[in-house]
Amino acid sequence: MTEIYLLRHGQTDANKNYIVQGRMDNPINMIGMEQALLTGKYLKQSGINFDLVISSPLKRAFKTAELVNHGMVISKPILIDRNLIERNFGDYDGKKITDDYYELTRNGLIPNMETDEELESRAMEVLTNIAQKHENKRLLIVTHSHLIKAILVKLIKEFSYLDYLHNCSLTKLIYKDGEFQIIDYNINPVENI
Repeated sequence: MTEIYLLRHGQTDANKNYIVQGRMDNPINMIGMEQALLTGKYLKQSGINFDLVISSPLKRAFKTAELVNHGMVISKPILIDRNLIERNFGDYDGKKITDDYYELTRNGLIPNMETDEELESRAMEVLTNIAQKHENKRLLIVTHSHLIKAILVKLIKEFSYLDYLHNCSLTKLIYKDGEFQIIDYNINPVENI
C-alpha cells in the first residue's frame, strides 16, 4: 500500500487577487510561506513523516515543498515531476476570475485551455506512475488546485471543479491493488495548528 498526501501550494499574490495562474511561474507570498511552514509543523505534530517529497516544477509548489520540509525539521530531497504542473488555462492565464470564468471553464469555452478530460487523464497517469514507482512508501506530492481537483473529480462522485481547495490543503489517499481510495480531502492544516 502506498500512502499519498497531495498538498496544494501556499498562497500567491495571484491567488490573493483572484487571478488565474495556470502555468504562470509565480512565487508564493509571505502568507503562503507562513502557510507552508505551519503545514510542516502540523505534519510533524501529527507524527506524519514522508519517504519522499515530489513537487511540480513551478516555483510556488517547489518553495512550498522546501518550507514544509523546513517546518517538519527534515531535509528530504525534493524530486521534480513536470507532469504535476498546473492546468493550462490557455487564453485565461493571467486574467482576473469573474463570474464568466466559471461558466467558460465548466463548458470548455476558453481557447487553448487543457480540457477536463485531458487534465484528468494526465493527473491520474502521473499519480498512478508515482504510486507504482514508489510502492509501499508514504509520499508528499506538492502540486496545484486543478490537478488535485482532477483527481478528486475522478475519485469522488459528488466533487466538482467548482469546489474550493484551501492553499496548503492536504488530500490523503492510498493506492492498493491498483486502485486509489480517498481517505480525506481539503484538510486545512493551518486551521489545525
